[in-house]
Amino acid sequence: MSTRFRVVFVCSLLSTLLLLGVPTVAQASALSAKRAQAREAASRVAALDRRLNQAVGAYAVAALHLQSLQGQAQANRAALRLDQYQLRISQQQLADHLVLAYKDGDAGVLNAVFQTGTFDELLTKLDYVQHLTSSDAGLVQAIQLHHRRVVGEHAALQTALAAAQQTAAQLATQRSRLDAQLGERRALLHGLNATVAVLVTKAKAVTPVATATTSAGTPPSTAGDGTGPWWTLIQSAAASDGIWPEGLYRLMLAESGGVATASNGVDLGLFQYSSATWKGSWNPWHAASIFDGAAQIKATALAVHLGYGPSWWPTTYAWAFSRQ
Repeated sequence: MSTRFRVVFVCSLLSTLLLLGVPTVAQASALSAKRAQAREAASRVAALDRRLNQAVGAYAVAALHLQSLQGQAQANRAALRLDQYQLRISQQQLADHLVLAYKDGDAGVLNAVFQTGTFDELLTKLDYVQHLTSSDAGLVQAIQLHHRRVVGEHAALQTALAAAQQTAAQLATQRSRLDAQLGERRALLHGLNATVAVLVTKAKAVTPVATATTSAGTPPSTAGDGTGPWWTLIQSAAASDGIWPEGLYRLMLAESGGVATASNGVDLGLFQYSSATWKGSWNPWHAASIFDGAAQIKATALAVHLGYGPSWWPTTYAWAFSRQ
């Protein structure tokens, strides 16, 4: 960079700062630091929002699973009651058969009765079952199989219910914790945005069309890659996308001071894009250098037109387009 160009650049930058009403370098530094903090807080809020959405989704799935298991358990309890009722009827039928056999003096039946402590044990006595009719024997086997199946399902459902209830409780706790963290981060972001707004108000520019012009009718800054006066390009891009040119100009000053090569290590150029955002499919000019001021002006006019302004420039967009 030649000495003459450096002098022109410095004078141009000083003129812009004077027009912005920035009294000290310390204020500019404070604004930059607060903007960086606000961006970090906004990033963390977005990350917490995503985690909370995932937790809410997982809780909804767990709650539906628990509801399904509760329905199955209710059906299982009804089946158990019906099974117990049918078992009592079957036992009565077999008891009647046993009484008739006892009256007939059947020795096998008498031995089975005297050697058995409970009716269930009696049903397993081979010498007793041998004296049953084929229909009675089939009934005994069916009752035993059905009862074991229902009891087994009941035990499995109770285990699954306990696990589902524990999962739902854990997810509810996680959701509450994320809700609390998100509230704290949003409060922090709100405070940082308020601080940035105060700092921007102190350093805000007057309307560029009225006073921030050179004798040619354009703002003085052509810093950076020398693609041309920013105001002329901003007017053209704003007209193409139907947005307010003064707002676009103010956004540029708040983000970079009109320096096309501005960088904080992460965000670059006139409007401070990250490399990933600049290369996005939304941007027809993504093949151009991120430090190409003209490309950034056209891309930003489109981004504002598409409605990305509030989320991409959360600490400066509202002021820039406030028309105050």
